[in-house]
Amino acid sequence: MCTTVTADSLPELILRRLVISEQVAAAKFGAGRPVDDPVREERELARVRALARDLGLDPDLAADFLSDQIAASKQVQHRLFARWTAHPDERPSAGPDLSVLRAELDGLTVALLDRLAASVPEPLTPPETPHELTQEPLRTAYRTLARQRPAPGASGNGP
Repeated sequence: MCTTVTADSLPELILRRLVISEQVAAAKFGAGRPVDDPVREERELARVRALARDLGLDPDLAADFLSDQIAASKQVQHRLFARWTAHPDERPSAGPDLSVLRAELDGLTVALLDRLAASVPEPLTPPETPHELTQEPLRTAYRTLARQRPAPGASGNGP
Protein backbone atom coordinates (compact mmCIF):
# COMPACT_ATOMS: atom_id res chain seq x y z
CA MET A 1 0.00 0.00 0.00
CA CYS A 2 1.45 3.39 -0.99
CA THR A 3 0.50 6.42 1.08
CA THR A 4 -0.48 9.55 -0.83
CA VAL A 5 1.09 12.72 0.51
CA THR A 6 -1.14 15.80 0.39
CA ALA A 7 -0.81 19.23 1.95
CA ASP A 8 -0.75 18.87 5.72
CA SER A 9 -1.55 15.18 5.52
CA LEU A 10 -0.09 12.95 8.21
CA PRO A 11 2.60 11.65 5.80
CA GLU A 12 3.56 15.19 4.77
CA LEU A 13 3.82 16.30 8.38
CA ILE A 14 6.06 13.31 9.15
CA LEU A 15 8.31 14.21 6.21
CA ARG A 16 8.38 17.84 7.31
CA ARG A 17 9.53 16.75 10.77
CA LEU A 18 12.37 14.73 9.24
CA VAL A 19 13.48 17.73 7.18
CA ILE A 20 13.59 19.81 10.36
CA SER A 21 15.68 17.01 11.93
CA GLU A 22 18.46 17.86 9.48
CA GLN A 23 18.40 21.47 10.70
CA VAL A 24 18.33 20.32 14.33
CA ALA A 25 21.42 18.21 13.62
CA ALA A 26 23.22 21.26 12.22
CA ALA A 27 22.25 23.34 15.26
CA LYS A 28 23.37 20.68 17.73
CA PHE A 29 26.57 19.85 15.87
CA GLY A 30 27.53 23.52 15.60
CA ALA A 31 26.88 24.06 19.30
CA GLY A 32 28.72 20.90 20.35
CA ARG A 33 25.53 19.43 21.83
CA PRO A 34 24.74 15.70 21.75
CA VAL A 35 21.96 14.22 19.64
CA ASP A 36 20.22 12.67 22.65
CA ASP A 37 18.27 14.93 24.99
CA PRO A 38 16.38 12.55 27.32
CA VAL A 39 15.03 15.35 29.53
CA ARG A 40 13.35 17.10 26.59
CA GLU A 41 12.13 13.77 25.19
CA GLU A 42 10.42 12.83 28.47
CA ARG A 43 8.88 16.29 28.75
CA GLU A 44 7.55 16.03 25.18
CA LEU A 45 6.12 12.56 25.77
CA ALA A 46 4.27 13.81 28.88
CA ARG A 47 2.94 16.79 26.89
CA VAL A 48 1.79 14.49 24.08
CA ARG A 49 -0.07 12.24 26.50
CA ALA A 50 -1.97 15.26 27.85
CA LEU A 51 -2.72 16.58 24.35
CA ALA A 52 -3.90 13.12 23.29
CA ARG A 53 -6.43 13.01 26.11
CA ASP A 54 -7.78 16.40 25.01
CA LEU A 55 -8.15 15.06 21.45
CA GLY A 56 -9.84 11.81 22.52
CA LEU A 57 -6.77 9.91 21.32
CA ASP A 58 -5.25 6.99 23.20
CA PRO A 59 -2.34 8.54 25.18
CA ASP A 60 -0.24 5.38 24.78
CA LEU A 61 -0.74 5.41 21.02
CA ALA A 62 0.18 9.10 20.88
CA ALA A 63 3.28 8.55 23.01
CA ASP A 64 4.34 5.56 20.88
CA PHE A 65 3.80 7.64 17.75
CA LEU A 66 5.89 10.54 19.08
CA SER A 67 8.57 8.11 20.27
CA ASP A 68 8.79 6.87 16.68
CA GLN A 69 9.14 10.45 15.42
CA ILE A 70 11.89 11.16 17.96
CA ALA A 71 13.73 7.93 17.06
CA ALA A 72 13.52 8.76 13.35
CA SER A 73 14.83 12.26 14.01
CA LYS A 74 17.73 10.90 16.01
CA GLN A 75 18.59 8.47 13.19
CA VAL A 76 18.88 11.43 10.82
CA GLN A 77 20.93 13.41 13.34
CA HIS A 78 23.32 10.54 14.12
CA ARG A 79 23.93 9.95 10.41
CA LEU A 80 24.66 13.62 9.81
CA PHE A 81 26.94 13.83 12.86
CA ALA A 82 28.88 10.82 11.53
CA ARG A 83 29.11 12.36 8.05
CA TRP A 84 30.29 15.73 9.35
CA THR A 85 32.81 14.11 11.68
CA ALA A 86 34.25 11.98 8.86
CA HIS A 87 34.12 14.81 6.30
CA PRO A 88 34.83 18.15 7.99
CA ASP A 89 34.53 19.93 4.64
CA GLU A 90 30.80 19.01 4.59
CA ARG A 91 30.07 20.50 8.02
CA PRO A 92 27.47 23.26 8.07
CA SER A 93 29.08 26.68 8.41
CA ALA A 94 26.59 27.82 11.02
CA GLY A 95 23.70 25.97 12.58
CA PRO A 96 20.24 27.49 12.95
CA ASP A 97 18.87 28.55 16.34
CA LEU A 98 17.82 25.37 18.16
CA SER A 99 15.16 27.16 20.23
CA VAL A 100 13.44 28.36 17.04
CA LEU A 101 13.54 24.84 15.59
CA ARG A 102 12.16 23.36 18.80
CA ALA A 103 9.26 25.82 18.77
CA GLU A 104 8.54 24.74 15.20
CA LEU A 105 8.71 21.07 16.25
CA ASP A 106 6.32 21.75 19.15
CA GLY A 107 3.76 23.21 16.73
CA LEU A 108 4.31 20.35 14.33
CA THR A 109 3.68 17.85 17.14
CA VAL A 110 0.25 19.38 17.74
CA ALA A 111 -0.54 19.19 14.01
CA LEU A 112 0.65 15.57 13.88
CA LEU A 113 -1.60 14.61 16.79
CA ASP A 114 -4.57 16.42 15.21
CA ARG A 115 -4.04 14.44 12.00
CA LEU A 116 -3.47 11.21 13.91
CA ALA A 117 -6.74 11.71 15.81
CA ALA A 118 -8.59 12.33 12.54
CA SER A 119 -6.90 9.55 10.56
CA VAL A 120 -8.42 6.26 9.52
CA PRO A 121 -7.12 3.58 11.89
CA GLU A 122 -5.97 1.30 9.07
CA PRO A 123 -2.23 0.64 8.87
CA LEU A 124 -0.21 3.19 6.90
CA THR A 125 3.11 2.68 5.15
CA PRO A 126 5.71 5.35 4.43
CA PRO A 127 5.81 6.98 1.02
CA GLU A 128 8.64 6.05 -1.32
CA THR A 129 11.58 8.44 -1.24
CA PRO A 130 14.76 8.58 -3.28
CA HIS A 131 16.49 10.46 -0.44
CA GLU A 132 18.80 7.84 1.14
CA LEU A 133 19.11 9.79 4.39
CA THR A 134 15.38 9.45 5.12
CA GLN A 135 14.57 5.88 4.02
CA GLU A 136 15.28 4.11 7.31
CA PRO A 137 14.07 7.03 9.47
CA LEU A 138 10.78 7.03 7.55
CA ARG A 139 10.28 3.35 8.34
CA THR A 140 10.96 4.18 11.99
CA ALA A 141 8.54 7.13 11.91
CA TYR A 142 5.79 4.81 10.64
CA ARG A 143 6.25 1.96 13.14
CA THR A 144 3.15 2.81 15.17
CA LEU A 145 1.16 3.72 12.05
CA ALA A 146 1.96 0.38 10.44
CA ARG A 147 -0.10 -1.37 13.12
CA GLN A 148 -3.87 -1.49 13.28
CA ARG A 149 -5.02 1.30 15.59
CA PRO A 150 -8.25 1.90 17.48
CA ALA A 151 -10.76 4.12 15.73
CA PRO A 152 -10.60 7.79 16.77
CA GLY A 153 -12.52 8.29 20.01
CA ALA A 154 -12.52 4.55 20.78
CA SER A 155 -9.71 4.70 23.34
CA GLY A 156 -11.95 5.17 26.33
CA ASN A 157 -9.72 8.05 27.42
CA GLY A 158 -11.97 10.78 26.06
CA PRO A 159 -13.90 13.35 28.11
